[in-house]
Amino acid sequence: MKKILIVIAVAAVAIVTLPLWGSCDLNAKVCSGWCEVRHFNAELKAAGCRARCSTDRLRCLAGGGSDSVEEFMEGYRGK
Repeated sequence: MKKILIVIAVAAVAIVTLPLWGSCDLNAKVCSGWCEVRHFNAELKAAGCRARCSTDRLRCLAGGGSDSVEEFMEGYRGK
């Protein structure tokens, strides 16, 4: 019983901290899955929620791309 509680606690911590360590794609998949569970009988609400997940994914990818360009430019200026 104690092992089951530890596994549940570790899983809960992993899920709660997912935005901190998860990739953009993983976060988007979890978000979409949560939308399906949260809005089980409301297709319109589920579609809106999935659209928000897609927007968050695009924002995450754009942020990563801008960081890469900034690092590239800093390296270019250093030469």
